[in-house]
Amino acid sequence: MSYFQQFLSYLPRITTLLLIMLWSISSNASLRSFEAAYSSQWDLGISLSGKAKRSLIKNQDGSYRLTTSASAMVASLTESSLFNMADDQILPVHYRYQRKILNKTRKVEVAFEWPNLKVENTAGGSSWVMDIVPGTLDKQSVQMRLQLDLAQTPKADSSLNKTYHYEVADGGHLKTYSFIIDGEDVIETPLGRYKSIRIKRDRGVESDRETWIWFAPQLDYSIVKIVQKEADGKRYQLNLVELKWLDS
Repeated sequence: MSYFQQFLSYLPRITTLLLIMLWSISSNASLRSFEAAYSSQWDLGISLSGKAKRSLIKNQDGSYRLTTSASAMVASLTESSLFNMADDQILPVHYRYQRKILNKTRKVEVAFEWPNLKVENTAGGSSWVMDIVPGTLDKQSVQMRLQLDLAQTPKADSSLNKTYHYEVADGGHLKTYSFIIDGEDVIETPLGRYKSIRIKRDRGVESDRETWIWFAPQLDYSIVKIVQKEADGKRYQLNLVELKWLDS
């Protein structure tokens, strides 16, 4: 298999890595509008690079829209989440995802119907409805929920192996996402050096994939680094390069 074919075969996993980038909030559980940029490096036998941008905008009606755009070679990704905040809880309204590789496009939409505790999934030209439970999140808003919880956890409770669990509407199923506090490191960025909390995604003992995420409390728990290792040894990394607050 050529390096180009290898890249295409791993691109769905690479875009999944881009989706787990976590975004900035303040420690009093209020959300701040921002723009952030990340560089990326992928080891697929050769070195490949790309970039990703994210933004959080507060709409006039009080809702929030979190948007991701990412690109690498012949591929692009756009993802957005519309949600409300009520009593410090995130209530997703609508999730949209689009990935394009060469001339192939995949689109996914998830619409939340809270009065009925259901979501409508649309993908591949088909639509179906599934049940959810109170507190269910989408694949982007779960990232925001984790940041809020980290920011609100007392230091005395931020001990090694503390876990966080969330129900997520993902791929037409209700899945449990689990994260574990794995330690602390000092991460260097173009913005400076930051002591960061290292979080590990817990996919269970049967999974050979490993993901670590570093959050910097000094940057309102913004993510400063992500590393993902695949079962075959391939490695992907994201690094924060720019962060701009829009409400300051």
